Amino acid sequence: MDEDSGTDRAEPQAISLLSIIKDLLAKERRSHLLSIVILAPLLYGMGKSGVLSPASCAIAFISLMAGYCITALLALDERTKPWIQKVYAASDETGQDRRNLLQRLRSNALHTLRILLVPLAAAAILFLLLNALILEGGPLESVGAVLPIALACLFIFWSVSQALSFRDSVGGWIKNRIGERRTPAAGSVIRTAVIQIAAVAVVAALVSLAVLSMLGEGGLNGPNGVFIVVPLIALTQGGVLWYNRTVRADLIASEDGAQYDLLWGITLHGFAAWHLLSVYRRLVAAEDSGFDLLEEIVLMVFTVVMSIWAMSSRGMYRNYRFFTSETMLFWGLAFGFGYAGSVTMLAVGIEGDLKSIFAVGHLVTWLTLMLMHRSTCKDFLTSANRAVPDPT
Repeated sequence: MDEDSGTDRAEPQAISLLSIIKDLLAKERRSHLLSIVILAPLLYGMGKSGVLSPASCAIAFISLMAGYCITALLALDERTKPWIQKVYAASDETGQDRRNLLQRLRSNALHTLRILLVPLAAAAILFLLLNALILEGGPLESVGAVLPIALACLFIFWSVSQALSFRDSVGGWIKNRIGERRTPAAGSVIRTAVIQIAAVAVVAALVSLAVLSMLGEGGLNGPNGVFIVVPLIALTQGGVLWYNRTVRADLIASEDGAQYDLLWGITLHGFAAWHLLSVYRRLVAAEDSGFDLLEEIVLMVFTVVMSIWAMSSRGMYRNYRFFTSETMLFWGLAFGFGYAGSVTMLAVGIEGDLKSIFAVGHLVTWLTLMLMHRSTCKDFLTSANRAVPDPT
């Protein structure tokens, strides 16, 4: 056992984003994606229409989270794997399956139902148990009023984690790509700030023009909103860069630090600019519920993938046996049900306006990105085996 552990530690730490996506979409497990695609909107609709009470709706999402956490743990055991993922015959792998289309569809449907049975059965048992304990007349009845609010409050956590996962994954990737080049460099804090602001402003102008033109109705609800969004993005970015000018001056004193300051600054503020545009759209521009929902789904998936990438970059696959290529999808689905449950509770449990709720979420992510710019620069300066060079 120890020898295996030593072998694992000797493996290279670099895990590509493409390999993570392949693991998440592995054909053996991809049918599990149907659960969140079908159940999350269904539960939201049932809660919104009053079919389920806020407490029951919260319990349902929590049960599904727990169901997929249990499934992730079961995926670690070879004996239980066949019950949570499809097992393909050799003929499937070689493309020599001689069954007709109807037979293959029937077989795939049965396989899908079988592998979904474990997480959904676990979730159903937990749902019934918690309902009996928490709902009216149960021994923990007082928890029923608090549970929707507690789940709704996790929305702040998901918004902050989106920024943190972006820093740990994308920021870490940029740092590793740059490497160490401690050659002294004569950079200018003002010049690099102007380059960063100009690069982000150009991209923000093009994106906001396209989005507001497509979804807007004219005036500030349309393309004219660009003249508010872009200056606001430039001003806030410039303020952050100026406030952090001292640590940035230390950073650009070396060749690798100057490159990190430029690339990470543009990437970080570019991502932040998208969130600020989203805040503006939800508070000022015309509403497009279809586009808004698509955006939130994309951001949820993005956060899950970036979080997994960040964990892999830190070597968590070797240090913690719970995070493996076979369990990534299940942990991701647990996260997804938690995120969807928080949004549902904000809209149903405390009867909030979904448009404003999403605006607050984007604002929290934007603020987190702005606040962590300084810390990421300091982290690069104080990273292991690295020191700021003496310009002399």
